[in-house]
Formats: sequence, C-alpha cells, structure tokens
Amino acid sequence: MYGNEWAATMQAAVALDADHFTICLGELEYDDPFTAIISYDGQFPQPWSRTDVRREIVDVAYLDIGGSEGFVPVSLSNEGDVYVVREDRAEWSKIPGAGVLSADAEGFGAVHALVVDEARQYVVGNSRQLYQRDGLGDWQRISADTSHDAGYEAEHFGRAIAVDGGLLIEAFQRPASETTAADLDPKRWENMTPEQFLALMDKDEGERSTRSRQQRLYTYRDGSFTERSVPQDIVISGLYRDEDGRVWVLGVNGLIMRSRSDGSFETLGLHGDTETLFAAARRASTLYMATDNGLRRFDGHKLDVVKPVLNSPSINQNVPVPLKIQAFGDTLVYFDRKHGVARWNGEQWAWVEMPLELLERDFGGAPKTP
Repeated sequence: MYGNEWAATMQAAVALDADHFTICLGELEYDDPFTAIISYDGQFPQPWSRTDVRREIVDVAYLDIGGSEGFVPVSLSNEGDVYVVREDRAEWSKIPGAGVLSADAEGFGAVHALVVDEARQYVVGNSRQLYQRDGLGDWQRISADTSHDAGYEAEHFGRAIAVDGGLLIEAFQRPASETTAADLDPKRWENMTPEQFLALMDKDEGERSTRSRQQRLYTYRDGSFTERSVPQDIVISGLYRDEDGRVWVLGVNGLIMRSRSDGSFETLGLHGDTETLFAAARRASTLYMATDNGLRRFDGHKLDVVKPVLNSPSINQNVPVPLKIQAFGDTLVYFDRKHGVARWNGEQWAWVEMPLELLERDFGGAPKTP
C-alpha cells in the first residue's frame, strides 16, 4: 500500500466526521493474520495512533462510550474478536461460538459486519449469525442456523445497516452439491482415475449450474425477522440509508433500488450497466456512489463519472480502488484500498499524508509531534 514494502491494503474504514477516521490495514495471510488499526484525530498536533492485532479485521465503527473518551473505534475480526481501541490499547472481547478457526467456534462460520446503533452493537455473519450487545456488555446470540434446503448451502447474512431501531440485513444462499457418505470414504478416491475424477467434477458443476444463487433482504426488529420483497436473482453488494430515511440497495450490474414509503423498492439502475455499486453518500445535495471502477454521481436517472485525483501515479498504476465513502456537509471522505484517505469538497482532492512509519508492519511507535 502507498508503495510501501509491506503489501497491506485497506480492509475496513470509517469516519466519525471529516477530521476523525480509522482505517484497518492488513494483507490476506491466512496462516499469519495481522491488522494495523490506525486512527486519525485532526484536533491534535500529532493526530495519529496505531494498535496492532493478530486477526483479520473485516469491519470497524465508532462507539460512544461516554466520559472523557467519547467516541472510540470498535473493530471486528472474521473470527468474532471485537477490539475497542482506547488510548492506544485494544480491549478484547470474543463473540462466543463465532468464527472458523477459533477454539470456541461452533461451526457457524465467519462473521462479516458490525453495526453500531447508539449504544447497541450488532454483528452478522454466515449461517444466519446475529449477535448483539449494549455498551461494553456481554455478547448475546440472537440467531444462528446451519440448516439448508436440498441443493443449497446454509443461508448467510452479509451486509447490514441500522434502520428505525432495528436492522436491514442482506442475506443469500449459494447452490451446493450434496455430500454423501460415499463421498467421505477415502477408498472411493484412492481407486479413482484422473479421468473419472474430472468426469465427477463436471457432473458436480452441471448440478450446481441448474440452481441459482438466492438473494434475500430482511428487517430485524424486536426479536423477529421479516423478509422484504426483492428479486432473488439480483446480487446485493451495498446498503445505504440517506438523511431522509430512504434505503438504497446497490449491487452487481448497476443495481440501484430505492425504498418507497410503503416499504417496497423501486429499481432506478440502467439496464445494461455492468458496474458493481457498493457504497453511497450524499455530499451537499448530490448522491455519490462507489463502484468497482471508481466514483459516480447519480442524478436519479443516470451515473456520471467522477475521477478522483489520486495521490501517486506509481500506486496501482494510478487506478482508483474505492473501499468506502462518507459525507459530512460539503466534504466527501473517500477511502481507497491502495491509495489511502482523501477529502473532496467538490473541486479539490486533499489527500491525508500518512507518516511512513505507520505503514510498516514492524511498528516502532507513533510519530513525534512536529
């Protein structure tokens, strides 16, 4: 990242306002997970702090813990570790049963998203995992279910946002081939020729191709789930709630859906668009969306290209790799997986310059005050 020898990229990010943010840098090393949680507070002459954890962080948010500390970063690992960063140290808690490789994992799988709604925090993940806690209390399991229909994997929860005292949760089921007792017999594979193995794989792929991925959307409130009506053949990659309370559903092939007052959704995306949209933010009165190709301005009918002025042509061949966008008044905060953090006022791109020592895996301490 940023041309540094440590091949880390931004895995998660969040801004509290235009002058406070936290980013999580890591590289996908499954046998050696490591993430640097880096926070910026523009109120101070030396605005940086960093905390390292030996986990793969997948999401981060700000939580108000009250007192003199106020809002602090809370980070979530895919194994269900939760880190509350307070004064350059990380207070750890573990969501019981979550994860894949954790000692207490119960087979439900990884978790993916952290949602903070005032003092309450939610975590969602594979196998319909949903957990919650209030403040810094204990985590409670609300849901977890590995059951599945014939020919499909268990239903997984992916993304989630807070809505009206509850959650809006994106869920999906992928097709899966059935495993029989014979499949688990080592002798079956020992006596199989390469040609027979390839033929079996072709058959398995053919069975998979006859079934389609199923997309769903749920509202969770007061202990119950309600399915929302959306087409099952779409692929959702982002959820956004604007200041007017409308929910935007973004996804593959230019998917843009907006909620109506009756709770249904209208489709606004253009037919034939091949982009994947995954984040949105309203700067001033204009709605912007992050895509797999950069940034777009949406006028309610069409998408116009907004080209970020990047900080270095040597990084990723000067190609943007947006991760997330947020807006605060006239300022858009832009998080790029490989280029870093920028603020845009509609005319100028101002990149936040990060000290090089923060970008080294072996961290020797925060930079000295100028």
